[in-house]
Amino acid sequence: MLTGLVALALPAGNEQLAHTEARRLAALLDTAREQAVAQSLPVAWAPGVDGYNFLRPSPHGWVPLLQSPLLSHAWPWVGHAVGSDYLPRMQASQWYAGAVRVRVLGGGALGAAPGWLVFGSEPVSQPMRVELDAGSVRLSVWSNGAQPFQVDEQR
Repeated sequence: MLTGLVALALPAGNEQLAHTEARRLAALLDTAREQAVAQSLPVAWAPGVDGYNFLRPSPHGWVPLLQSPLLSHAWPWVGHAVGSDYLPRMQASQWYAGAVRVRVLGGGALGAAPGWLVFGSEPVSQPMRVELDAGSVRLSVWSNGAQPFQVDEQR
């Protein structure tokens, strides 16, 4: 019984954190797409090595959204926070965020960095996928462009 309690007290591993983050990310990406359509303004998901932010274009370039729930968010397995002005400057569609490999497929647009997912004012977008590879498990957060984002798991 003591062993069970100790196991429950240990911090979650990267695999469990990746599962939780994949579900959260699917919901946030759906929200970003809905907001872009409702306001007829693009919304971009901009990931980086420390976390991600949701951005909107402005005359001065892409700027972070400052409204809940589309606020900046740190990858939970990295172990430190990101500020509300976090603006990832990734120039790749695949990188490591701590021990988890992140890969982004589809979703780019003119003026957005590689690896960003951009939602326009149309309710249907191109297919998009974010893969979180935590070693023993690979999670895919994906949408065919018309349906809500969902999470698939491969071991």
